[in-house]
Amino acid sequence: MPLKLKHALNRDYLKVEILGERTAGMEVAESKAIWKEISDLVNREKKTRVLAMMKVQGRLPINSAFQIAESAKNLGWSQNYKLAVVAGSEAVLMNIRLSEMIMTNLGYEMKLFGSARMARKWLLSD
Repeated sequence: MPLKLKHALNRDYLKVEILGERTAGMEVAESKAIWKEISDLVNREKKTRVLAMMKVQGRLPINSAFQIAESAKNLGWSQNYKLAVVAGSEAVLMNIRLSEMIMTNLGYEMKLFGSARMARKWLLSD
């Protein structure tokens, strides 16, 4: 099953769930499509804070992480956004740690968490 997106609008942020299994060889295209859809939702709903719950299976190759992170601007992401990502498992956490480093180095405000509570606390802090 390819990646799917669910979302819910909260008063202060947009909550998204990314679900499914990465398709080998399609990781970049699938991820870009999901993050573009999230960017479109953020813009439409006029939010700047995103809580992303990652419930994804499958490996993200290192070169794919680079390609996805480096295309953030082209996907509609703004450096004014604040993104808290909750990894659904230790494997997911390790898999997207590189993306966090790249996004941070590119000037985006992104942080990975193991729990939704800590992610929300950081997301809502100024």
